[in-house]
Amino acid sequence: MMISFYHFPVMLRRSLRLQEAGYYTEQGTPTVCYKEVICRVFQRRKGCVDSIDHHESIDNPQHTSNFQKWTTRYSRYSATRPIKFIKWLFPLLWSAYQLIHFAMLCMQLNEVQQELQIYKQQMIIFAPDTIPNFASESQGARVLHHLSSDTYWPQKDIGIVWDKIFYWWYSPKAQRRVIQGHSPLQPGNCWTFSGEQGHLFISLSHRVSITKVTLGHIAKSQSIHGHIASAPREFSVYGLRTEDEEGTFLGKLVYDQDGAAFQTFDLPNPEQGAFRHVMLRINNNWGNVDYTCLYSFRVHGN
Repeated sequence: MMISFYHFPVMLRRSLRLQEAGYYTEQGTPTVCYKEVICRVFQRRKGCVDSIDHHESIDNPQHTSNFQKWTTRYSRYSATRPIKFIKWLFPLLWSAYQLIHFAMLCMQLNEVQQELQIYKQQMIIFAPDTIPNFASESQGARVLHHLSSDTYWPQKDIGIVWDKIFYWWYSPKAQRRVIQGHSPLQPGNCWTFSGEQGHLFISLSHRVSITKVTLGHIAKSQSIHGHIASAPREFSVYGLRTEDEEGTFLGKLVYDQDGAAFQTFDLPNPEQGAFRHVMLRINNNWGNVDYTCLYSFRVHGN
């Protein structure tokens, strides 16, 4: 509240009660007098400037000066208000755009990382080629057909003669693909046996203490069906010193259908001596009840 002090004119109406109380001087003027002037707390609209009492402007020059300053400041604020709003809105929209753009870049980066992971898994295809393979046909290993499972043949109505010719000519040829060391693998270039369970008997190129094995199958991205249900799932490895013995269990392993095409496994029981033969037994596959495909099998050790 603004309070201003000033003297009233000389000719004033005097109060008898105040005169008796001594509030008037010898000249008849009041000793002290004040007048309250309202100072608005809230800003007045621009259109209300002309509604100010003129007697307040005349009687109180300081109030007039303060009001003029306030009017000028409010007028300037009203004129620049849209510009300030735009200056405030534009950085906000720009920040929102950058956040959306950053989120899209993160999604794209995630997709690129997934593709790189797939490519990395595909590059692992050639990793088994860097270590010795004792189940390689080019090194002298061979498949013992009479001790392995029969090859899958869906056409049963071709006659006994043609069936015998098939097993005599095609079956050994298909079984040999598993130890020929093809890399990379080609869809269909595999050995197929009936059902989910089967085994392959391999005579190694050298007597070896088996420490690792590598099982190969085409990846999902290579399959025309988008899945590899015929791929082996759980399989067991047995070491044999002769063809007639029962075999020594070396470990039970699981092939990951979502992993790389070639997967190398460390055997749980590697210290079992040196073996001349190895038997790969497939316990089940990833869902195909008709047949199971074997693309590649490698044996590593000392």
